[in-house]
Amino acid sequence: MTNRTASPSDVAPIRRLPLLLVTLLCVAWTAAAWAAGPSTQIDNARIRLLPGDLPLAGYFELTNNGQHTLTLTGASSPAFRRVMMHHSVHQNGQDRMLPVAKMTVAPGKTIRFAPGGYHLMLMHRNRTLHVGDSVPIRLHFASGHDLEVKFKVGGAGIQ
Repeated sequence: MTNRTASPSDVAPIRRLPLLLVTLLCVAWTAAAWAAGPSTQIDNARIRLLPGDLPLAGYFELTNNGQHTLTLTGASSPAFRRVMMHHSVHQNGQDRMLPVAKMTVAPGKTIRFAPGGYHLMLMHRNRTLHVGDSVPIRLHFASGHDLEVKFKVGGAGIQ
């Protein structure tokens, strides 16, 4: 059995390992952000604040600037225990909110989440919100990528 002492050239690759791991993680994070980011444009992200623990509504415009169809599958936020996608419709003389499992956005198209139509239903606040606050909401896509968007809290009269 030979007893050998490690030389500086043997140790150098081990010291570079953390740098290599950090570099690989940065590349993976950039690729993930690119997949859901540059081709996905979010505008006019806002929340309609209501009193008490009433459910709130989140509105925004999602534009697909990419070459492939985007499929929005849901949303989540640390500010709410539950976030759901809904569509307000008028059926048989009644206004109803129907759950939406996913929404597809063709390349070059925009979908609008607005009062009287599609919206995020924000349920059970985890903290008190005030007009002017900024709330992070993470949009989930079928591709497995997420996009965090800051929603501005507005009064009950926002459109």
